Amino acid sequence: MAETSTSRTQRMIIWVIAIVMAVGTLGSFFIFMLPAAQKPVATQNEVDYQKQMEEFRKAQAERQAKMKPLDGYAAEAFDAASVPELRTEDLVVGEGKDVTESSTINANYFGWTSDGKIFDSTNVDGTVTPAEFPLNGVIQGWTKGLAGAKEGTVRKLWIPSEMAYGKDAAAQGRPAGPLLFVVEIKSVK
Repeated sequence: MAETSTSRTQRMIIWVIAIVMAVGTLGSFFIFMLPAAQKPVATQNEVDYQKQMEEFRKAQAERQAKMKPLDGYAAEAFDAASVPELRTEDLVVGEGKDVTESSTINANYFGWTSDGKIFDSTNVDGTVTPAEFPLNGVIQGWTKGLAGAKEGTVRKLWIPSEMAYGKDAAAQGRPAGPLLFVVEIKSVK
């Protein structure tokens, strides 16, 4: 009888060890599988984000391909080093209301990067649609550069990068470096 009791005890110990090992193996399996199961979700989110960014870039490229300068003004490359500070030149001097840094203006415009590429314009596919801007809500080069102009003015602005979109411009999907704009001020509010 003592032999049987020892043998039963040993069998029970073996069963307990087997159960513990099985539970441990299953537990570790689930621990490793959970992150793997979550990975496709994160990967799908990344894929969706990349797809949205590609669609945005494509739409932006299509819009830029349709942009044209305002009548009478040709695209113009300029030396980025030649724009250490804000410069303005009035191409047409208006006679209307004065523009202040807090004015809201209705304007036609186009903007170039230093390599002569138009990156933004109110002339898309030959259709010119003026845009309205509060000057306290645009880049500093516009706020400072258009202040003092009069309604009806056409002003050329050479804007240094720190008064344009800044050093993180490319990361935000905006043109980096100094910019050149021609702005036709249609009305001042």
